[in-house]
Amino acid sequence: MHARLTFDGGMLMASDTMAGQAYEGMKNFSLSLMYPTAAEGKRIFDALGQGGKVTMPFDKTFWAEGFGMFVDRFGTPWMVNGGMTPM
Repeated sequence: MHARLTFDGGMLMASDTMAGQAYEGMKNFSLSLMYPTAAEGKRIFDALGQGGKVTMPFDKTFWAEGFGMFVDRFGTPWMVNGGMTPM
């Protein structure tokens, strides 16, 4: 199966493994999301992370008012930023 997500003139495409290949899980990457406010980032962090495992709680960092990491219930690793600090 294949998926396609279009956004602001860009496109993200994904596909599964070929028939007969063993699934080895998702490793060595994270999907990253950025939101204009920490409140919005926290809302998304909580919603997507439900049923998963938090690897870094959502909290203030030097680059954002809020940042956190988790692995969702499907095994996908995520990083969520909200309220970026001007550098």
